[in-house]
Amino acid sequence: MRFKLYRQFGALNSPSIFDAFQQGLLAQGHKVVDDNEDVSVIWSVLWNGRMSSNQQIYERCRRDNKPIIIIEVGNLKRNVTWRICLNHINGLGEFGNNEDIDVNRPKSLGMQMSPPNLNRRKEILIATQHQKSLQWKGMPSMADWTLQTIEKIRKYTDRPIIIRPHPRSPMPGIEHEFNGVSRQQPVQLTGTYDNFNIDYNYHAVINHNSGPPILAAIAGTPVVTGTSSLAYPVSDTIENIEDPKLPDDRLLWFTKLTHCEWTVDEIKQGTPIKRLEKFIKMQVSY
Repeated sequence: MRFKLYRQFGALNSPSIFDAFQQGLLAQGHKVVDDNEDVSVIWSVLWNGRMSSNQQIYERCRRDNKPIIIIEVGNLKRNVTWRICLNHINGLGEFGNNEDIDVNRPKSLGMQMSPPNLNRRKEILIATQHQKSLQWKGMPSMADWTLQTIEKIRKYTDRPIIIRPHPRSPMPGIEHEFNGVSRQQPVQLTGTYDNFNIDYNYHAVINHNSGPPILAAIAGTPVVTGTSSLAYPVSDTIENIEDPKLPDDRLLWFTKLTHCEWTVDEIKQGTPIKRLEKFIKMQVSY
């Protein structure tokens, strides 16, 4: 198949990952072209800054039912593993992670899932997202969603709530509108490209469909998410927020999740694209 990599609209840390992906395509017998591609390849679905032009490419592909590969920084080991997915980057996309499951993959990535944390702090964390991301399509403003979420929580508990804005998507201060609600400002970790401090030891973590609930659930903290989240299979509901639970068996979910992200060496070998080939072929018209 013919792939076009839209490198010019990638983030500053994208060139080496695009290089690895191209190497993996060639290793699997595919071609990299400048036009008339079967499959488009873009960086992220954050329609902002350098990546704004990817929105037009994405929408054209979806309108024409043409496959589009999205490369995105991973959640599991940020800037070490990278998501490679078809048509979307969350639960609405295809990762090829439902078959050929390697039960030893978490260990090979140096990852371990924690048992449910029974000694959590009392606060509920609401982790917001970037409003310019495709993941937020069809949603209200972030401030309105947060207000609505707090109102829902208050129907079931008076626990303190902490709002954590997305570090690159500021949100108006709304915490003063409620008792027992405060704000936590993310702090970038020294010496990192875009890593920010975050603690998952909360009574529960609430988020629509981005990274925090994935890592929170792995750390043993109950989560509440939207249906499009990759953490939705282990999500509880706001109705149960006073006593939220994680499923008894998260192992298969966790193992499948580790088949959504790949190291640079694995990308160079073409491992992720090989998993996606049959799904791509279902869309490609010759």
